[in-house]
Amino acid sequence: MPMNSARAAGPRLIVVLGAAVRRDGTASPAMRRRVSHAAAAARAWPAAPVVLSGGRGRRHPDGADSEARVMAALARAEGVAAERLILEERSSNTLENACQSLSLAARAGAQHILVVTDEPHLPRALLTFRAVARARGLTVDVDGTAAPGPEGTARRLATLCREAAARLVYRWRLARGRALAASQDERQDQ
Repeated sequence: MPMNSARAAGPRLIVVLGAAVRRDGTASPAMRRRVSHAAAAARAWPAAPVVLSGGRGRRHPDGADSEARVMAALARAEGVAAERLILEERSSNTLENACQSLSLAARAGAQHILVVTDEPHLPRALLTFRAVARARGLTVDVDGTAAPGPEGTARRLATLCREAAARLVYRWRLARGRALAASQDERQDQ
């Protein structure tokens, strides 16, 4: 894991970012890669709770379980104990993943968060988590680890192009301060 033991001495939290659920309700290859990588992180940090972050995205199939629930089944199959799993089922994009997961981290008193996602997505995820943490005044170290990206040159190139565009959009959204202090769902709960 990228965080050295000296820096990560306080309470830790692993956050796995969701990915698409297929039409038949099963995990996409990206989700499988992320959860498998997170299971390795969970073995390295055996006391850390594991947040599975993902609700129902734009193209989520009707009637299918949330991304978090699908990931929970995969994580248990990979040997992660059910009592370590925290399901965050409200988010539908990376910004909402950060807002919701950082709220959970603050309530848990976590000082170190390890974000798990795909290699092409990691720079945007870290940018977002760190910006939200800063905007909320949280003193938490946010680091990340990446599962390999998609196989094949065409898929990799398409993913890299999508992420480059998404990073530009997110930089603009984050610069505007949109939804950083609290997510819309959190504001409605107050």
